[in-house]
Amino acid sequence: MLQILRNKAQSTIIQALVLIIALVFIFWGVGTNLMNRRDAAIVVNDQEIPFQEFQKRYDQMVNAYRQQFGDAISEEMLKGLGVKQQVISQLTQGELLRQGSAAMGIMVAPIEIQSSIKKMPQFQSESGFDLGKYKAILAANSFSPHKFEDSISQDLLNDKGLLFINDFATTVSDSEISALHRQDQESVVVKVIAIKPGAFNEQIVVEPEALAAWFATKKENYKGEQKIKLKYLSFPFKSQMAGITISDEQVQAQFEKDKADYQTPEQRQARHILLKTSADSSPDQKAAQRKKADDILVKARAGEDFAALATTWSEDTSKANGGDLGTFARGRMVKEFEDAAFALEQGAISEVVTTPFGYHIIKVEKIHPAISRTLEEVRPALVTKLQGEQAKPAAFQVANSAYEGIISAGSLQAYGEKNSATTIGSTEFFSRSAPPAGMERDPRFLDTIFALKQGELSSLIETPSGYFIVFAEAIQESAHPQLEEVMEQVKKDYIVAQSQEKAKETAARLFTAIQGGGDFETVAKEANLTVTTTGPLRKKSPQPDPALPASLVDQALLLSAKNPLPKEALAVQDNWYLLSFVERTVPELASLKDETRKEYTATLLKQKQDRLLGSWLKQQEKRSKILTSKNL
Repeated sequence: MLQILRNKAQSTIIQALVLIIALVFIFWGVGTNLMNRRDAAIVVNDQEIPFQEFQKRYDQMVNAYRQQFGDAISEEMLKGLGVKQQVISQLTQGELLRQGSAAMGIMVAPIEIQSSIKKMPQFQSESGFDLGKYKAILAANSFSPHKFEDSISQDLLNDKGLLFINDFATTVSDSEISALHRQDQESVVVKVIAIKPGAFNEQIVVEPEALAAWFATKKENYKGEQKIKLKYLSFPFKSQMAGITISDEQVQAQFEKDKADYQTPEQRQARHILLKTSADSSPDQKAAQRKKADDILVKARAGEDFAALATTWSEDTSKANGGDLGTFARGRMVKEFEDAAFALEQGAISEVVTTPFGYHIIKVEKIHPAISRTLEEVRPALVTKLQGEQAKPAAFQVANSAYEGIISAGSLQAYGEKNSATTIGSTEFFSRSAPPAGMERDPRFLDTIFALKQGELSSLIETPSGYFIVFAEAIQESAHPQLEEVMEQVKKDYIVAQSQEKAKETAARLFTAIQGGGDFETVAKEANLTVTTTGPLRKKSPQPDPALPASLVDQALLLSAKNPLPKEALAVQDNWYLLSFVERTVPELASLKDETRKEYTATLLKQKQDRLLGSWLKQQEKRSKILTSKNL
């Protein structure tokens, strides 16, 4: 909530929200509160927040998550992310901020609301604010000025309240800057012994009795899938297409509708060299990467082979292919990269381009002009598409008629006997993961048939290729196999499991030896293991050290000459790591550049202001009466 309150100007979602709130209006005078308690999702000190507002904010947050994770995000995942509670918290804290601001005597004058609206670019024409345009947009979106006027006033009140609270945190000390500088730039070097299970595979002896005992504890892992045997009728869409005639007019109309599908936009084939940075990279790290990019650009423009430079210097996975990104159209790359690539001539090399991923140097290898396919070229595809669309209802009619006939006859078998021309398909037993050839593999179709009970007839099932009516003739429930049936897989799994245990035991034994005073290198040598020394490890390294997983860097930074070892051997997945401190480098405050100092100051001020706002809101919450609808 604090971040949303502070950063709404940078947030696309909040900007959209502000636009909606801003379609209010003061030009017609003061509005009234039209909310009804029956519609209240949350009540904060008798001030109601309607369900409509909750739903709007909830939808915005869900859309934000979908943009981040893709449409595959499920309701269960949204529940796990606590989206509903996040929205309740945001709305509650926003209302607390408004009420608290008003209680402190902060006010919003009508002229401030009017001035805010007049500055909005949506309502500007060449001569400035356009009242007619404003009214038209308001009317087009069915907004009532009186109903929303209070919303914009409250939004401005929030802004003023935030500024007032922020004024209590305006200074940062040198010691605070020094501490942050140290946190960012302090580094350690450690020795590492990596103990990986794969190294023990050859040592594992598979004894029959031990294997059987292990299998007895893991039987559930080898339980087979449920299998089903079907009789069915299928009604493919294709079977109805042959008799459907499509006119030239229909083809022409569909072509106009789908025209964009038959146009290939201009594309670029390009290579790039990437020097990575991230939001967590310090200014010094960014400066170092930028300098490296500038130096590589000089080499590229001097005529050195671009693909070879990418292979040597790029930090992107495309380096293996000489930086080749293949062919892409607009909309595939981030805007900064795309704008630069599409501004280049064929064979040209860009300046250093900055994106959220870091610094890029781009070379356009080839330009593919836009292509538009003609009606005659796509006519066969259009005819097939239109026939398919008309075949679907025809297939449904045939399938539905057959289903009614089955119900009337009493069974699928009886229906087949009465209708000798009907072909009833059948299958042998099959599992969900291995449906027979010719059987629909659509996940929803498989879910439906595997939900049937033995002897049960399905209803009409629609699939991407047609309709099915399915009868579950027999079901084989999943069963635990005998060891002999899965012997080879069990042996492999047993060796992996024993190797993992061996690695764990070895890590614990070596750690105990080192902790007891054993020399790090000597202990490793006696165990036929190698000691690797890392480079300088920082909390925010632009790229991980190959000797140590990134997840263990924080553990390494805790080590010192006084405490050279962690408390125990450290695990990442199935691998184990022993660490020993070598040296620490602490940056001097005097080495801090002015630009970096300013960034640190801004960061620390924001942290202070966020903590202050958080404490203030917590106090407001304790003093307030907050009710949440049981329907949320």
